[in-house]
Amino acid sequence: MDSWIKFLSYINLAGAIHALIQSMLLFFIRRGNRRANKIMAFFLLALAIGMANGIVSLLGLYDVWPALAILMGSVILTYGPLFYFYIRAMTVKDRRWTAIDVLHGVPFLLGMLVYGAYLRLPGSGSALSGVVGFAVRSPWLVVLTLSILQTIGYVFSIIRLLREHSERIKAAYSTIDRINLGWLRRRLVVYAAIWAVGLAMVAAVRLESRAIGLVGQIVFFLIALNTFVTGYLAMLQPEIFFGPFEARPARRYERSSLTPENAALHKARLLELIEREKSFLDPEITLPKLAQALEIPVAHLSRVINDLLGRNFYEFINHYRVEAAKRRLAMPEAGREKLITVALDCGFNSVATFNRVFKELAGRTPSDYRKNPTAP
Repeated sequence: MDSWIKFLSYINLAGAIHALIQSMLLFFIRRGNRRANKIMAFFLLALAIGMANGIVSLLGLYDVWPALAILMGSVILTYGPLFYFYIRAMTVKDRRWTAIDVLHGVPFLLGMLVYGAYLRLPGSGSALSGVVGFAVRSPWLVVLTLSILQTIGYVFSIIRLLREHSERIKAAYSTIDRINLGWLRRRLVVYAAIWAVGLAMVAAVRLESRAIGLVGQIVFFLIALNTFVTGYLAMLQPEIFFGPFEARPARRYERSSLTPENAALHKARLLELIEREKSFLDPEITLPKLAQALEIPVAHLSRVINDLLGRNFYEFINHYRVEAAKRRLAMPEAGREKLITVALDCGFNSVATFNRVFKELAGRTPSDYRKNPTAP
């Protein structure tokens, strides 16, 4: 077991160095969402500190500087809040800091407090009784419990943020593959699974100290691996990592000067433009682009589509794309056409997107529809 602990400690040291380098790069990068980048930089710094725990123990630094345990033992309680703030900064870019945000740091402060008391009080607080005495005598169990509660709470909070983000981008974009954060849900599931496996392993070893040390190194390694994968997936979506490629639509159109008469006129012009110009065939069409073509404010167009047509922009544009695809697939010669050809000709940017959106709006896959266009 000692050899495995030593091996994983060196592996995690390499990961800590990697995280530290990424942290510095993100902190000083000037492109894109700077607030989100800086929060992720702090997250990676905290991750690097946690991953260095094994090597600090191997080198005997806890014996030289016992106070190191206060930070090293509590730093895991910063992961949940920092990752939550990162996702919030990515999805709600104009959200300002408030006094209540400070409360997210309370678990970390509690962790430092119990570790500090454990080191300062004689006999590790053996004279204390009740919950306080237990916390002082077993600070690692307090931190573990708080970490579990944090993980559950923040996973649900981040999923809610991602759902709200999905609705917002569908109000402005017709193709969301490059700006969709759905892949983060899968990374959250992996994160939760890591914790579940770690807890099962802790239970299996019955809190034996050396075994817990090994479990801790495994959990830190898996969390770091999942974090690095998340970072690299974000880099594959430059619109997310470096910022959007065009201006965002106005957040609030309720206060706009749009009258019912102008709304009806804009609706007629919109439908006429869509039919005449076939704007939906442009895979990069967005709400601002369409508003510019109509020479009306983005907020007015958003209200027309939402209120008068009963759809968001994503549904509005893709409805036309799916109807165009249906007409192509219903033609006698459709059997000789490849789906990728139909998809690209109808405004989709990939077969995968075509299949997903077609089934989402038509209730059937393009292949099924081509076999029997008249089926309900």
